[in-house]
Amino acid sequence: MAPVRLIKNKFYNEVQELYQKNPTNEQLKELLGRARAKKGMFEGDLDEGELEIGQIAGLIHEIKPAKEVLKEIIDEFNLVKTYIKRF
Repeated sequence: MAPVRLIKNKFYNEVQELYQKNPTNEQLKELLGRARAKKGMFEGDLDEGELEIGQIAGLIHEIKPAKEVLKEIIDEFNLVKTYIKRF
């Protein structure tokens, strides 16, 4: 059992509550060993599943609509393309 970063969902809250009680290995195995990763990552259970996130999650400061993200990418591409044409 290794520590991982999790999306804050119902499962995350259950893990946090258990860790507050200084759990035994058996208690941890009981909570964590219910195919939680499979539920979250493969079955899409956003409440009961384990949904791991990486360090990059700390760099997310806002959630934008896909349309806005794509517009920013295209605008930046066009800016760079214009800059490169100068040379």
